[in-house]
Order: sequence, then structure tokens, then C-alpha cells
Amino acid sequence: MQMRASDVFKLAFRALRARKTRSFLTILGIIIGTAIILALVASSNGLSTGIQGQVGKIGANTLTVSSAGQFFGGSSSGTQSYELSQQDVSTIKSFQGVSDVIPYYSQRGTISYGGNSISGELIGIDVSTLSVMYKGLSLYSGSLPDSYDPSAAVVGYSIAFPTGSSNQLTLNQMISVTLGGSTSGSLTFLAKGIFSAYGSVLFSNIDETIFISLQSAQLLLKTQYFSGLYVITNSAGDVASVQTAIETYYGTQVRVMNAGSMVSSITSITSELSVFLEAIGGVSLFVAAVGIINTMFVSVMERTREIGIMKALGYKSKQIMALFLAEASLSGVIGGIAGTMLGYVLAFMIGGYLPLSGGFGGGPPGSSGSSGSSVTAPVFTSELIVFSLLYPIGIAVLAGLYPAWRASRMNAVVALKYE
Repeated sequence: MQMRASDVFKLAFRALRARKTRSFLTILGIIIGTAIILALVASSNGLSTGIQGQVGKIGANTLTVSSAGQFFGGSSSGTQSYELSQQDVSTIKSFQGVSDVIPYYSQRGTISYGGNSISGELIGIDVSTLSVMYKGLSLYSGSLPDSYDPSAAVVGYSIAFPTGSSNQLTLNQMISVTLGGSTSGSLTFLAKGIFSAYGSVLFSNIDETIFISLQSAQLLLKTQYFSGLYVITNSAGDVASVQTAIETYYGTQVRVMNAGSMVSSITSITSELSVFLEAIGGVSLFVAAVGIINTMFVSVMERTREIGIMKALGYKSKQIMALFLAEASLSGVIGGIAGTMLGYVLAFMIGGYLPLSGGFGGGPPGSSGSSGSSVTAPVFTSELIVFSLLYPIGIAVLAGLYPAWRASRMNAVVALKYE
């Protein structure tokens, strides 16, 4: 008896529908396993891509130098903080391979205006270097503050246009910044400019930052010592030698952060995490495969007489085997498609709990608290989508192979006598 492929799958679908509850539970296991793999791997890819994008904004040829005793705003127990001064700027500038050294002041605080209160960061820096420091940063409106105007500031986009508030900042509007920590107090500025939306870099969320001139920060914060130094090398190839030179010269007095090596380490960690997450999803699919085997065996036993009748009518062993494999593959197809759709939604839900925070624990070295954060957008590659669709089918077919073979090898006479 001849059977077309469409007939095989029609019969297989009817068999699955005839056992709705059992089929649903079997397919549910495939859905869960597929969704876990897709969601976790896509989220891991998104985290890695987001970190690499942040490094791309600040440049791989940038080093950050901070006091070892005040790394990321904390203080090392029993360690006297080394205070970075203009002398250190001149010293590091003299090192071979250094293009520029940009000192900065940084303080966390609460930014208030027009009834809005926003947690943000105040950074004092040579504002003319911002376009060098942050690739692609541009003004939305207004202008950069004058270096010698202590009342002028340029603000990030999220400060000017806070989410959920109708009170938006206008140019030349007064802003109050209440500082915390050792330099507690309130400062007032006029918004001379507003930056376009930019997002986070490794050390700050630019959209939640107020920038003032270096001279203004020194005057208002009443200190001649910097929170840290950005060291720009001639090229990415000079980063390692410059880092070694600084660490050799200062010893344990300062910490030197290499954005490029940091992202390499984080990428390596996320890659290992991705493998681990894939293994978790793989275990789920293995459990689903066991469920398929169990379901198929039960189905073969329940349909023993049916198999005998089919053989008596002239169905060949390979046709019976194809029928049972079609049932298994349909389970994989349905589970793979549904699992991929569920995984897509789940990946965005997970992304909301994987923040790309500025600074990985808080702003530039020397600042306190943590910068704002942006959620991680999952990354779905074509390979990942194809894998999430085809892998469940392969698992299902392999799981159904032996039960299908057992069904095809049944003796027609014995099967017809089966009660």
C-alpha cells in the first residue's frame, strides 16, 4: 500500500489529537526547554553586545586612573588614599605613548528643578574634551559652558526630559544639585546646553549627568585634587605599555583600568555563562526527550492491535515506522515553534533584569553610588533562531526512533491477538 507524506502527517496529527493531554504534556516539555535556551542565550548575547558597545563609545585606547584607596567611591580599609593632582597629570603626560590626560571631578547627587528630583552625577571636566572622550556625543540644544563661568552647566538628555514628567528643562533654567558624601551641600547652575540622548558608557550614564568646567568644579568643590584621570593613548596598541608604565611608577597607590581588557574579561565570562545556560536548557530538552520516549512506548502498546490491522492491510514496516516518527517530529515542530515564540518574549523579560549600569558598580572611579542603567536588549542571531527551531525536532525524532522501530517490527499475527 502506497502512502504519501501528507497522509503520514495527517495520520500522525490525528494520533496526537486523540491523546490531547498526554501530547500536550510532552510538547510542553519541549516548549520549556526551547524557550529557556533561546531566552537565556539571547540575553547573554545582548549583555555582551551592550558591553562592547559601551567600550566603543569611550574608545579602546582609554585608561582610567584613580586612587587605590577610593576605587569606585569606596575606601580601602587601612589604606591612605593617594590624591591625584595637576602634578600627576604632567607626569603621566610625559610617558611614551600618551596622547592626552584629562582630569575630572565626580560627585553623586540629587538634581532638582521645576518640581523634578532626579538622582544623577555632577562631573567637572574640560568640556571641550567631551567629544573626544565620548564618541558621537552631540548637543541637542544650547552650547557648552564657558570654562570660567562657575554657574554654567550642560546637562544630559534624561535630566532635561525626565520620563513620566511633564516638567521639562529649558535653556538658562536654574538647576539645584544637592551633593552627598564628604562634599555635602547644594550647588546651583544655569543650563546652558542639553546633550542629545546618548546612553551609558562603562563609567557613567551620560544622560543622567551634569557637566561643568574643571575650573568651576575645583572652585565649587573646594579641592585641588581630582577624582580621577582619563589617559588617552596614541593608539589601542599603546594601552598595555602605558598601563604598565603607570603601574610601575605609582605602584599600589593608584588603580589603572583598561576598558579594552575589561570588556575582554567580561565577554569571556558571558561566553562561559552562555554555555552554562545552554546546558540548563539542554537538560530541559533531555527531560522532554525522555517524556517523548515514554509517550511513544505507551502509544505503541495502546495501538498494538491497530498496528496489526495496518500490517494485515498491507502497510510495510517502514511505513509504520514513518508514521510513528512523524508523530515524534510533529511534537518537535509544534514544541520548537511555540518554544521559540515563548523564548522571544521571555528574553525581553529577562533583559529588564540585566542592567547595563554605568561603571559596573558606580560611576567613574572616585564617584559614589551607582550611575543610571539601561536594560539589556537581547540579541537574536539567525543561527540561534534556526537552532531553536531545528534542535527540538532533532531531539524529538531521536527520542521517537526506538519506539517507532519497535512498532515497525511487530508481528502482525501477534499484534492482532493482543488484548
